[in-house]
Amino acid sequence: MPERDWETFRTLIRELLRDPQVVETIRKRADISRRTLERWASGKTQEPDRKLLANIVTALPHFREQLMPAITLALPDFCFPLIDKTKSLTEEFPLSFWLRLHETNARSPKNIHFSSILDSILLQWQSVAKSAGLSFIVAQCTPPSSPERPVSSLREVGKMTSQPLVSPLDYLFLGDESLAGHSVSLCKAHVVQDVEEERVLPVRKTRGERSAAAYPIERGGDVAGCLVISSPEPYFFTPRLQYVFQIYAFLLTLAFETGQFYAPEHIRLRPMPDEEIQSHHLLTFQDRVKCFLRQDASLSRLQAETKAWQAIEEELLAYDHSFDGKGDLLHADTY
Repeated sequence: MPERDWETFRTLIRELLRDPQVVETIRKRADISRRTLERWASGKTQEPDRKLLANIVTALPHFREQLMPAITLALPDFCFPLIDKTKSLTEEFPLSFWLRLHETNARSPKNIHFSSILDSILLQWQSVAKSAGLSFIVAQCTPPSSPERPVSSLREVGKMTSQPLVSPLDYLFLGDESLAGHSVSLCKAHVVQDVEEERVLPVRKTRGERSAAAYPIERGGDVAGCLVISSPEPYFFTPRLQYVFQIYAFLLTLAFETGQFYAPEHIRLRPMPDEEIQSHHLLTFQDRVKCFLRQDASLSRLQAETKAWQAIEEELLAYDHSFDGKGDLLHADTY
């Protein structure tokens, strides 16, 4: 049997060891210590464990084009599964979660159905998310003020981040300037592996964000909103993670009522102004709700809130849009 050529792989590992951030990423995502990497680089470990090799390829997707040839040079039969569907379903989505989610869907009263489903999904996501700083955002199509008008924006209605939760008014309207808006408009998922390098897809950069993914929440070809995940690390979204987050988007359809889904031809998103401009309008939300309730005693609280959001949206759409990319990842309650 010819001697296996590990030198290319060892040279690459030596290069990776020079970057402390890369080493830390490998430790966190692949559970491979610096000492193990040093043994690989020096040749003290003659043949690394295949499972660990697969782990490092998964942990460093932006180095995959260098890692795979280096590994297969020594192990020609090395096969890296891009998506481990069995592991995703059994570890990311255990049976207890499925049962709890369906029970919540069946038994939650209508007035808290959305928040109950969303909370169940957010809690499950939190239990499996291993990278600090991730943000999980749900944006909903803003109902137009009349059936003849198209959907012009999305509004963040659910959010979970590693940051402390603050005012429930700190959630934003999103339009076609955002990755979420682009994904909803095309009814297609999009992933940006490095927001600093992206030149094609629209990205509304937020503080600390380096990669992002957006998945439309759809049912039967109609769209209710979008799931957005962002990470402070570039090239965070491995194929396996993309598969997992797509499943979360599928599950989120349970939270929305049939009337909250819109046909693609009824969605024409427009640009929305930056966070600083929006904040002045969002702060008026409660006063607007009270005003609508005083003006029309027949309105329910939910109806008054919907009218308040629609009024704020109209004012934001009237702005001369110039975006500076600002925006903090903050908590948002739903109504």
